[in-house]
Amino acid sequence: MLKKGILSNNKCYVLPLIVAVFAFSAGTHYMGLVENLEAQNDQLARQIRQLEEKFISEKERSLSELQKDEFEITAYEPSCKSCGKWAKFGITKSGTSPNRLRTVAVDPDVIPIGSLVYIEGIGWRVAEDTGSRVKGKIIDLFCESIKEAREFGRQKKTVYYNKA
Repeated sequence: MLKKGILSNNKCYVLPLIVAVFAFSAGTHYMGLVENLEAQNDQLARQIRQLEEKFISEKERSLSELQKDEFEITAYEPSCKSCGKWAKFGITKSGTSPNRLRTVAVDPDVIPIGSLVYIEGIGWRVAEDTGSRVKGKIIDLFCESIKEAREFGRQKKTVYYNKA
């Protein structure tokens, strides 16, 4: 039998008190964890902003050394329909195998073969190929499939490049 005072009229008053103390303690601990995580999140957000600012300023500095112009960007893929008789060889004008994350076709009178090209909204590419319809301020972006090329369509973009 339990001591008098712990049980009174078959009711236990100690258990709710223990639960209340535990809940308060757990809640306080939880709130401390939340505050700590919020502080860490704020610190990481500041670090990300600093890195973004550094990247943007470096990108602007490197882009400022290049020619800037508006180009029409089209897309091509490795079939005979896009590449004609050259499709069977599977290589670009520069002798590389085309890659959708790297290769663009350019007019070599405007952008020299081998040049790095930055297309806003797309990223860095290498001028590795030419095309019979790629004349003047047109850049042809290499894609893996005709579906991907058709989905890309024709877009006007700002392009940074080395002038020929």
